[in-house]
Amino acid sequence: MTLENKPCQPEVSSSRYARMFGLEGATSDAVRLVKILFVLLPAFGASFQISTTFWMIFIAESLGSGDYIAGLTLVGILVVIQMAVQTILDYPTGVVGDWIGQRYILASALLCYAAAFWLSAQIVKDTPAPFPIYVAIYFLFGLGASQESGAFNAWFDNNYRVAMPHDEGRKMYGVFWGRMGMIWQVSSTLVLIPGSWLAWYFSEQWVFNLQAIFAVFLAIVVFRLIRDLPGVRKEQENRPTIKEYGTLLKDGFKFLWSSRFVTYIVLGGVVLWSTGPVWWNLILFPLYFSYLVTMVAVSAFRTFIFIPEAIETERSGVLAKRFEPKKWIPRFRFLQFTGVIFYLLLALIVYVFPRADPDTTEFVSVLIPFTSLPLIEIPVQTLVPIVLIFILFVALNMFGAIADILTQRVMLDVVPNRIRNSLYSLQPTLVMVISMPLIVFFGWLLPQSGGFTLSLVICAFISLIGTLMIREAFKNPIPVAEAVVEAGKKESEEVQKMEVT
Repeated sequence: MTLENKPCQPEVSSSRYARMFGLEGATSDAVRLVKILFVLLPAFGASFQISTTFWMIFIAESLGSGDYIAGLTLVGILVVIQMAVQTILDYPTGVVGDWIGQRYILASALLCYAAAFWLSAQIVKDTPAPFPIYVAIYFLFGLGASQESGAFNAWFDNNYRVAMPHDEGRKMYGVFWGRMGMIWQVSSTLVLIPGSWLAWYFSEQWVFNLQAIFAVFLAIVVFRLIRDLPGVRKEQENRPTIKEYGTLLKDGFKFLWSSRFVTYIVLGGVVLWSTGPVWWNLILFPLYFSYLVTMVAVSAFRTFIFIPEAIETERSGVLAKRFEPKKWIPRFRFLQFTGVIFYLLLALIVYVFPRADPDTTEFVSVLIPFTSLPLIEIPVQTLVPIVLIFILFVALNMFGAIADILTQRVMLDVVPNRIRNSLYSLQPTLVMVISMPLIVFFGWLLPQSGGFTLSLVICAFISLIGTLMIREAFKNPIPVAEAVVEAGKKESEEVQKMEVT
């Protein structure tokens, strides 16, 4: 099937917002999409990242009666519960988004997050609460994540195809997501230290209550703004039937096997990203503390990493225009953060350089003016491996960012609109299916092996399998989804209801 994406004369609207995000000759519909995401994505990033430094530690300390190490075992069980909930519900809720619209799913996800943060605020630090409360918190986070997964991307992609049909090769699309990713990362980074200050000045529970309130506010905003443009979905007076839901559920899964290209690129990504939960939940923070020792040092290191990575994310959208997806996606996946080269080089670093001894480590500290509070702490004895890890993280992040944008450009015209959210939710569901046994395995292996080296080498091997599958995908013809049907003049007038200022 041939994709018809060249309308005769798209109505162009001059907007500094669109130009700022790389959309030249943007239509009025595209400008509205830009304004919506320009408001919502930074708000999402700031509101949910503000407590990431201390939320898990707070839960672990409560479970361990003040000793977060003692509470980590139960935290691990809770993480598996959350992942199981998300795994079971991710794909079905994605189909529901295609069935009734993404705004309902996103608003529901935000209300789940609000309830989870409110329950977190009811917990007393250093004192165990009834275990079902913790289960409810992680269940709600899993339920919210399953609904949010893929919904924003599906909504935007569906509407972008209608709003910017003249974007040949989807190059402006790549620039847009690169710059939007930078804004997301900057907003997420800038709240880390203020979040810690608020928790220190008031309490962790105060921050959790603030997040709960803001999540409810965002749910209302999302329900108001996240609407499909005319031409994407013909508005129906009656609620869709359950038969349509069942059809979308089956069609989304069938599409995974519709061509060798789709099968290999989706499943290759699943295998490649299956080591991600292992990295984030079992390896990353123990690795940080083995070289940085203190929470202040870890927080400062994370901030230093996020700043250049935010710039890279923005530049990746521009740089991606220079690369042909078929040739460069497999190469960049091989080089990317949490890819083959990343794991192998990191394994070499941790093998060569010993961990810091907390009892003898000396620090270079930068204090907040007129206080005795440390803003930055750097261990002297482990400075060399810290610098090497910093370079590794920052340098390889660019490759993954470019590969993500190139992949989005390809998949934008491969996946039919009616099942886009379904497929976008199916992939992370499959990632979690594979990740859960991997977390159990590596949870056993890390203490047994006495270090990170062997685990990192195994992660590299798993990533290699995923990369080879993605390479195999591009040896096959790339299918194209159905043509986009332009909205009529009467339908287009309805879009004025979506005006965002």
